[in-house]
Parts: sequence; C-alpha cells; structure tokens
Amino acid sequence: MNKLQNTLSISFITLLLLSINVIGAEVDPQIIACNSALNKQDYADAIAKANLAMKQSNLASQGMMCKGRALLATGKIQEAKAEFAEADKKASNDFDKTVANLLMGNVEKEQQNYKEAIKLYEKSLGFAQKDDNRNFTRVSYNLLGDTYGLLAEYPTSLKFLEEGEKLAMNDNERADSYERIAANYQSQQRFDKAIEYQLKGITMQQKAGTLDQYAEANLTLGHLYTQSKDFSKAEATFSKLIKFSQDNGGAYYEAKSNIYLAQAKQAQGDNTSANQLLSQAKTIAQQIQANDLIALIETTQK
Repeated sequence: MNKLQNTLSISFITLLLLSINVIGAEVDPQIIACNSALNKQDYADAIAKANLAMKQSNLASQGMMCKGRALLATGKIQEAKAEFAEADKKASNDFDKTVANLLMGNVEKEQQNYKEAIKLYEKSLGFAQKDDNRNFTRVSYNLLGDTYGLLAEYPTSLKFLEEGEKLAMNDNERADSYERIAANYQSQQRFDKAIEYQLKGITMQQKAGTLDQYAEANLTLGHLYTQSKDFSKAEATFSKLIKFSQDNGGAYYEAKSNIYLAQAKQAQGDNTSANQLLSQAKTIAQQIQANDLIALIETTQK
C-alpha cells in the first residue's frame, strides 16, 4: 500500500487511459507508441514520435495531443496549450475534439482560469454527447462540477456531479462520483450529507478500489467526523484504519492516520495525546522518507 506518486495530474492520466481503452482498436501504432513513451515519462521520445505522427493528416490531431501532454509534463505550458488548440482545429471527428477541449480545459483549470475552463468543458461535453460517448460525457460532467466548485458555485457544481454519477458504469466510477459529491457537501459544511456520500464511496472502494483508494476514502471520512465534531466516530475510523494499515504493510497510511487522529485529539483539547501520536507518525514518516507527511506533521504542530 504505497503512496501514489503522479507526474501528470489525475485528470490527464484519466484522459490518456480512456482514450486508449475506448478506441484502442482504432488507435494507430504510432499514437500507441507515443502514448507508451508518455506513460514511461520519456517525454523527449514521446515528442519525437508525436512529430512523426503529425506528418500524416489522419494522425495529426492525436499526435498533437500526445505532444501537448509531453510538453505539459516538462513545464512548457504555453507550447502545450498551442498544441491542444491546433489539435482541436485539426480534429476530424467528435472524439478527438472532445479530448482536445478537455485537455485545454484542464490547463486553464490548473492555471485557475476557471471560467475559461468551464467554456472548454462545455464544448467537450457537447462533442461527447454528439459522439454518444458515455465515458467522456461523464468525465466532462465531473470536470464541470469540480470547476464550478472551485468558484464556490456549489448548487451548479452539484448538478453536474449528479449527472456524472448517473453515467457511472462500475464500482470504481461510482466511488469516484460519490466522493466528488461528498467533497461538494463538505465545502458547504453540510457534513451530514458529506458523510452519507463518503460512506457510499467507501462501500464502492471496498468492492473495487485499491488499498490506497480505500485508505484515502477512510481518512476523508474520519476528517469529516472531526469537522462535524463527532469525535468518537472520528477516533474509531482512524483507529480502524491504523490497524488496517498495519495488517496490510501500509506504513504510509499508518503514519497519516496517526496525524489525522492527532488532529481530532487537538480539536478536543487533548494536546498531550496529539503530540504522542505526532511523534509516532514522525518516526514512521522519517523511516519511509515521506516528506509530505513530515510537512503535514509540522503544520499540525503549529
């Protein structure tokens, strides 16, 4: 149960995997090779393969999208945006236009240009619906929901997230939708509804998720209990997760659970117990060289 480490954002990885899986039978070997290099984080090779693909008119759009992702991963944001925009222009079908607009929207979202991102996600939604592509219709709804949430327009955000949930086709997708909806309610401090949907998400993660996903979902649940001042349930959730982590060799989540449990203790004024838990967490974090946890411990101690 190791900590997930992503070089590309989750949004871009999701789009990449979907684009391979949904039309895998139709993907040209040159595009597969470019995507493979991208997955291996060999960005120079990905760009080289993309440039070759772009010389063929029927592969130009997909080649530009692969190149854009590689440029984005190397921090060349403006060049990546230009590739995605050109890919949209060169696209000869609704699927490619869907993905190009999603990618452009993700860049704008990362740059906190939320209104521009929404315009692009609306375009991707339109193309996905026209293409009768359920996967990307769901992705577009979710990204619209997330972005409206960042603008604190929670009712609109919730509307899109609920539409996305209706299109979930398996337990993984349902877990994702339930947890997004829970986060929406959490932002509104409607903790009863947030807990309701987070519990639904955990049920799905227990069926189909990875150990990491299950652990993260439970951490969020425990934090929701802390925020709602239901400390007995918060402590029970974190204590259960500590044992789960120990049983499954998950030192990272054992330490992280101790930190969250310490925060629950702090909220109750029990700083002695909190400091003991943080000390235990720090020992583990240092052993596994989890710098993000060490930083979280330092923040919690302030």
